[in-house]
Order: sequence, then structure tokens, then C-alpha cells
Amino acid sequence: MKSIRILTFILTILGMEDALHGQTMDWSFKANPAFLSINSVAFRADGQKVLSGTDCHPAAIRIFDVASGDLNWDYTVGSAFLCIMGVTFSSNTSYIAAMEEFGNILLFDNTGQSPRIIDTIDTGTSYGFATAISPGNDKIAVACSNGKMKIYSIPGGDLVADVNAHPNWVTTVAYSPDGTRVVTGGNDGKVKIWSDAGDLIHTCTGHGGAITNVKVTPDNNFVVSSSKDDKLKVWNMSSGLIVQTFTGHTNDVNGLDISPDGSKVVSASADGTCRIWNFSDGSLFSKFGVVDSGAVNTVAWSPNGDKIVTGNKKSDIVLWSVPLVSSQQEPTDLSDFSFTLSPNPATQQIQINMPSLLSLQQIDITDMVGRVVLTSKPPVLSIDIGHLQAGIYFLTIHCKDHKTATKSFIKE
Repeated sequence: MKSIRILTFILTILGMEDALHGQTMDWSFKANPAFLSINSVAFRADGQKVLSGTDCHPAAIRIFDVASGDLNWDYTVGSAFLCIMGVTFSSNTSYIAAMEEFGNILLFDNTGQSPRIIDTIDTGTSYGFATAISPGNDKIAVACSNGKMKIYSIPGGDLVADVNAHPNWVTTVAYSPDGTRVVTGGNDGKVKIWSDAGDLIHTCTGHGGAITNVKVTPDNNFVVSSSKDDKLKVWNMSSGLIVQTFTGHTNDVNGLDISPDGSKVVSASADGTCRIWNFSDGSLFSKFGVVDSGAVNTVAWSPNGDKIVTGNKKSDIVLWSVPLVSSQQEPTDLSDFSFTLSPNPATQQIQINMPSLLSLQQIDITDMVGRVVLTSKPPVLSIDIGHLQAGIYFLTIHCKDHKTATKSFIKE
């Protein structure tokens, strides 16, 4: 198994495109024993594991270690089920959900040494396409055929909402980070914004093909959608109006994700490439991929911001390092403004080490949705974070000369 992984890595490196513009490949392995297509990938909330789900037969759900690429969990879906179309971790990492092609939700307990299946929820629809666990970790929304978007309680699987969302297939579903909205996309080319109870708020019209993926920005203000019309679009969450369109792919855009700081969007396309876009103006930041990989079906951005994982038609799950993509990078006119945080991950206190020549004004810590959860004034450089909940946070240093710098850290 190890020799196969090494060979796969070498062959993939040899086939890499020239236009990486800063992205580097960490590793590439197969997500299915029969090398079947990957339909969905997801990061665990701490960014240390990646999850994949594939076509059948046999369908496979696998967990890989981000640091090493080691296969940590290999679950072969039984012959009673078909392809795995969508996979996700809950934000508290306690659950894994997988949407099976015939409309069954496979729910796993992820609190032990290895995930174990605890429930199979039959949605009663012909097909299932995607799944999303609420930020509160108590509900699961799924995208189904027959125009259905359904929401179930977890654990238990009680039906909370049964929504006639689109005329035919609901192809994708996502929660807003604050949990107050659910967004769907359908093969009717429309994006719809719902309350968390399933009440329609906005219908967003403008794509010329089936919607393949939707995501909500970390500040809860915008929806980004991808489509088989080769485009991505940004919608205002409050008004439902289109804000901008990203163009450049030459085939279906199959998936997307948003950087943790909201400054970039990454897309995966049937044209065999992934692209990173500047959210502010829709300009292309970079393009990357592997030569002759076939369609790239799915993509996810690490909660830590420094990794992207992709899954393609040839069963390759690929981890990329993506340095220097944050909008909160070190200022170009003060190139020596860098700092370190230790320890990271941290439990009680985090220490800031920064250049003494800088005139510190304020330190802010924000959560994943942009809320300021802690503010500190100089000269304190050791900050008590014991009261913060476990999760990923961003620490920003503000200086009196208006320079800033930000780094992420994990609170355990």
C-alpha cells in the first residue's frame, strides 16, 4: 500500500501543470480501491483530517491524515447502497454524514477511535445529492430528487422540515455559518435562500445551467454558487441580488469553497483545473491542477487556510499547500512584519512573538464567522484564551502606523 502511494505521488508530480502560481502538491492518493470517481471531499474542523466519498461499486468513504496522507479510516459501503454523493464532518467533529445516491443518509459517530455507523435515514426520495450539518450540530439538511430539501434532527433522524425547494432535482445545500439560513441550488439553474425552518426568503436567478455547489461567506453576507454554465456567481444574502460573476473556466464548474477569511474562492471544474479567485473583484488569483487528471469534481479549503483538497474523476484525492492567499497578509511596505504564536494549538494561553520595532496598538481575536471574541491592549503579549470554546480563531495585531497582520490558531 505504501509503495503504491509513493508511486502515485511521483507520477502525479511528473504530470503537474506549470501554472501553479504558488500552489504546491503535498500528496496524492486514491480514494477508492477500484479507482472510482470522487464526488465529495471535506476537512475536519481542526484541518488535520480530510474525508472523501466516491462512486460505486464499491463505494468508499475514507479519512486521510493531512500531515502524512496516511489512510486512517476505510469504510466500504455495502452492496445495498450505491454511490456516495456528499460527505461532511460536523463542526464539533462528533458526526460524519454521507449522502448515498438512492437517498439514504449514513450517519456516523466520530467520537471514538474509529467512526461507527449509528443511523441510516431513508429520505423517501429517488436520489440524494448533498448533505450539510448545521453549525449547531443538531440538524442535517439534504438535497434530494423530486425537488425536495429535507432537514432531520441528529441524532435520532426525526424529520424537521420537508421543503418543496425546486421543480426537479435539488443538487446542493449549505448552511450559513451562523445557522440562520439554508441555501439550495437546483438543476433548474436557481439558487434559493431559506430560513433555518425552511421558509423561502429569496430566489436568485441568473445562471444558465444546473447549480452544482453553494457556499456562504464567513461573514454570512454573501452566497457563492457554481454551475454547469462554466461560471461562479456571488449573491447578496440580504437582497438575493447578484453581486458579480467569475468567468474563465471552459467547462462545468463542479464545486467551490471559500477561504476562512473570505478573501478568496476556489473552484473545481470539468476542464481539469482549479482556480483561485479574489472575492473582492472576481479577478483570477491563480490556476492549478494535474495534467490528464480528468474532471475535478470537488474541492474544499482547510479551516486553517493553508491547504486545499481536491477530488477528481480518476479517484485522486490531492492535497495542496496554498501559501499567501489571505487578504490579511503581511503588508508589502513592511515586509519584516511577521509574528509567531505559541503554542499552536493552545489550551489556556497563547504567546505572541513579534518584532520589537513595531508600535503595538491593539490585539483582536475573531472567530470563524468574524465576531470579535477578545480584545487586548499593550503591552500584554501573553493572552488568556482558556474561556474560549474549542475551535479555530484569527489573531490580528494592529499597530499605531495602521499596519496589521493576522495568523490563525487552534483552541483545544
